[in-house]
Order: sequence, then structure tokens, then C-alpha cells
Amino acid sequence: MNEPSQGLAAKGMLADPGDHFKGRFEVERKYAVSEPAAIRARLESLGAVPFTLANSEMDIFLDWPDGQLAAAGKQQVVRSMQPSNRVLWFVKGPDPDECIATDMEDFDKTLAMLAAQGCIEIDRVEKQRDIWFLGDFHVTLDHVPSLGDFVELAVMTDDEASLSGWATRIETLADELDLSTDALQTRSYRAMLAERR
Repeated sequence: MNEPSQGLAAKGMLADPGDHFKGRFEVERKYAVSEPAAIRARLESLGAVPFTLANSEMDIFLDWPDGQLAAAGKQQVVRSMQPSNRVLWFVKGPDPDECIATDMEDFDKTLAMLAAQGCIEIDRVEKQRDIWFLGDFHVTLDHVPSLGDFVELAVMTDDEASLSGWATRIETLADELDLSTDALQTRSYRAMLAERR
């Protein structure tokens, strides 16, 4: 894994992401965990490379007032990451693995541009996040207030035909990290939080 450039390091990136976040599809599995420190130790023993550590993320979910994105099975999100000060704008769906994302320069301006097009905030989710790279995969360790700790295993690709193969490889990686199938979570953080309200 290459060292980050000065520009990437200034944004809190500890390694060059390469092609880790490139692709139209994201194959992802999420697991609840009770001991995140044990997962970190296992990642280190497998040679995983830290990408960003101790980031606070705020996801703002936006739709038009008539809910047309939700009706189409899509989610539009603007994410603020601190202290790296990165901003990500992405749309997920309608396919469960479909995810189109791009970096933006300014969080408030991005929200203002979407508001100018009629979008409104419909929800928000906060979390603490560490991201590690392990081979082709990025492994995310999350702490979500009122929900607990989670591990997400993911890979991005433009090759739709490869999705089932990547899913099988993620299951193999979950075994290597001692993640139980009983801990597999099929709902988003947003859905889990909504259930608690």
C-alpha cells in the first residue's frame, strides 16, 4: 500500500486509497460486534493497513418533498467527515449493491446546492469510524451512539457480473475475522435508529 501524498495526508488519510472507493457497485456486509478491540487486533495480525482512524461522520439524508427518491428505492446522502474535513456525496440504490459517490469540496455549499433544487433533509445519522484496507477490501469499524459497535466488510467494483463472487469472498473474510453469521445485520443504521425512536 502506497504512502499518502501530502494532500491526502492533510485530509487525515494514512494511506493512498488507490482504487478502493472506485466503482458503481458496493458489495457490503455488516456485523454487530461486542469487542471491537479484538477485531482491530485481528486486522493488524492479518496485515491490514489503516486508512482513516477516529473520524466523526455525519450523514445527511435528502429527498424531494414528494419522496421520489425513496419511492424509487434510492437514498441520497451528503457526508461530513471530521477531523479530515472530507465531504462525500453519494446515491445508493435501487439495486442493493448500487452506490455512486463523489468527493465534494464544501459540506454547507453542497447542502445549499441540493436545497436550491428543492431537496429537504429527511434524516441524519452520526457515527465514529475507522477504515482499514485488507487486500481488495475495506473494513470499517463503526461506533453508532445508542446502537453499539459494528464491522462492515466491503468492496467496490464496476463489474456487475462479479457481485456474487465478491459476496462469497466477503463471507470468507468474515470467517477469517471470526465474525459470526448470527451477528450479520441486514438493516441500515438509519433503519435501526428509526426503530428506536
